[in-house]
Amino acid sequence: MERMYIPALVLYGFYLTHIVSVSPPHLMVVRSGENVTLQCINVLKKMGHIAWFKQVNSSEPLCITSMWSSLPTVHHQNGFHGNHMKMFIANRTTFLRITEVDVADSGLYFCGMLDNYFIFTNATVLKVQGHKDYDKDPTEHYEKDADPQMRILVLLSIIRTAVLFCCLTILIIIYTTRK
Repeated sequence: MERMYIPALVLYGFYLTHIVSVSPPHLMVVRSGENVTLQCINVLKKMGHIAWFKQVNSSEPLCITSMWSSLPTVHHQNGFHGNHMKMFIANRTTFLRITEVDVADSGLYFCGMLDNYFIFTNATVLKVQGHKDYDKDPTEHYEKDADPQMRILVLLSIIRTAVLFCCLTILIIIYTTRK
């Protein structure tokens, strides 16, 4: 029975260590009046809540639209309307269709899914040509912010792994000296 503690502890430690992949957002440049379809892969293993968000520069993200993955009813929030932005799901992919884009539609769009916790995926920077805030490279702002955050994330992952390794080493030493 005692021999099972260490492998169980090691497996539990690997379960606690989450691996996060961060990449810069995809850039989509369009002209005013065009139609755009954004998409994200549904990573939910069971029924859950899916939503699309929009963020302009460093402002608070706003929920555009949301729905349960198993129901056809779509809810629009924060003044966004279904005649301009439509959300739908097909074959485990969630879409946001924006018809006749305008310069006000420029911003960072991303998909969020809620199962037991929120998962954010597929960020896209939408640049409608002629929008003064996005005349420079829109990914420039997000890449500058992501670099220090990524360093902190990597550092915290290394520290957590080192602490876990030290705890396992101490437990192994205690276990072997008791024999």
